[in-house]
Amino acid sequence: MNYFEELTLNGQTYYRDDLVRLLNKSIDEPNISDFKRSLYRFIDDWISDKGIITVNTSGTTGAPKAITFRKEQFISSALMTCNYFNLTDATSGLLCLSPDYIAGKMMIVRAFVSGMDLMTLEPTDKPLLGIIEKVDFAAFVPLQVQSLMDDEISKKRFQKIKHVIIGGAPISPLLEKELENCTNAIYATFAMTETLSHIALRRLSGKAKSDKYFALQGVDFEKDERGCLVVNAPLVNDSPIITNDVIELYDSTHFRWLGRYDNVINSGGIKIHPEILEKRLSPFMKNRFFISSMPDERLGRKVVMVMEGGKDFPKQKVMDHVEKVLTKYEKPKAYFVVDKFLETPTGKVKKEETLKIATEI
Repeated sequence: MNYFEELTLNGQTYYRDDLVRLLNKSIDEPNISDFKRSLYRFIDDWISDKGIITVNTSGTTGAPKAITFRKEQFISSALMTCNYFNLTDATSGLLCLSPDYIAGKMMIVRAFVSGMDLMTLEPTDKPLLGIIEKVDFAAFVPLQVQSLMDDEISKKRFQKIKHVIIGGAPISPLLEKELENCTNAIYATFAMTETLSHIALRRLSGKAKSDKYFALQGVDFEKDERGCLVVNAPLVNDSPIITNDVIELYDSTHFRWLGRYDNVINSGGIKIHPEILEKRLSPFMKNRFFISSMPDERLGRKVVMVMEGGKDFPKQKVMDHVEKVLTKYEKPKAYFVVDKFLETPTGKVKKEETLKIATEI
């Protein structure tokens, strides 16, 4: 099979000449949706004679940047996923993410590599309302999954998908708790644009549920002097990727994620991981929230809590509960409520910008 030339899309198999005709006919149509235009543009890139493709990072943890990869690296990444989930020309996949980002692009590459039938749906918060066919493999962002779980029809369809991967933004402890009892195989991904999508998975559902990530084949891990993850994925990256993700390393292929090094709050000499506090507070929080920090003359940085809610939000009730759960040094020194968190296109909360708005209210 030639990975570059054959694609089964919504039940119809296209060879290279078919794809060229489809692209020539559709890519510049004035009424085509942004989703389809992005889909066709990536397919056009993929079947072109170019040996490289440029992708853009989301800009969540730094300034957005363009990274160039060889097509062989895309194929290696796709094969790791296809081999683990046994994706073949007898299986089906669902693309309901934007092909502008790496998660959407890699779903398309996996279809080229495996021969699976790739069903496509415009990205929405409840994409499964538009599909009735059997789906073996699908990728979602947490916001989509939460909306699917809140709708009974969508929830039933979601649980019929054999394998689900969730990425693009942190999964809240409340959503993770909901997914525990799902009967299908659901995984959180550890991924970044720099590694061409995920290089590790963590099971969220069933008896195999775990708080540890495990490496896909051909990947191994180290920890640097800061306690941060170093990814060795020679088939995807020409050199190790040094991250700012603080981890507990169990062995060369298993780790537990603790938080971001650049998020660590040094408050009066005590180092505090916001992600750990958020996990402890989540069981009683119905609305979204996050822990952050602000400058403080005495402590250097002080812990603060930002919550999403309207004017009737029970701020005092939350504050009273936090006082019982967190230690003296962990307790927020200030609390803020905003109507709506600012988000990236993939659903990640823009914490710095949201905190700035909160302090100006």
